[in-house]
Amino acid sequence: MPQSQLVFVISFIRRASLAKKKRISSTCLSFLFLEFFIGLGPYAMYAQTKMPQSTRPQTVVDYYMLLPDKYFEANQEQRLHWMLDPKRGAIVDLKNNYLYAPGDGAQTDIYACLLKRSDGKYLIAVNYNDKNGVFESFLDFYVYHHGRLRDVSSSVMPVAFNKRLFYELPRYGTTIMVTNKSGKKLYDLVWARNVLRLKRA
Repeated sequence: MPQSQLVFVISFIRRASLAKKKRISSTCLSFLFLEFFIGLGPYAMYAQTKMPQSTRPQTVVDYYMLLPDKYFEANQEQRLHWMLDPKRGAIVDLKNNYLYAPGDGAQTDIYACLLKRSDGKYLIAVNYNDKNGVFESFLDFYVYHHGRLRDVSSSVMPVAFNKRLFYELPRYGTTIMVTNKSGKKLYDLVWARNVLRLKRA
């Protein structure tokens, strides 16, 4: 329980005890309880939206919200409600474990998908291809480990990441298509349960 919530509850208990000693009417007590539940509202919302550290992420959105801050200029609330807003062109496909979170002039777009490992757990791939020279391209891979994401890119990729190439994460299937700037397909990175395998075009 957050300290501010604890202080709020203790304050209510003291006020309720004082009211009982002074034999305040039941109507006044009802208003006091109403004030308590209204005041507790923000803390209840906080508890519902914040993922407990012991809870393993289940969806692509859960994993996305655990991504390191280095990918974001947006704060936590903006990452969830602004970047994933369908009205802005965002795609959140929970069935296929895929999302696209559009940014703006300060925030890079983010593509992400989940790939299932042999142990039944997931790996998240996160990617952006810079075509305008504004942001830096990246392709990284993470697994969930003790409440946070751990970078496993070096052990997953069969070849080094090349910033001059474009990587298309799969919304359907488990194959990452790699092309050059002109759009010519060079090779595929095929998911093989725990690592990616290179398949030439």
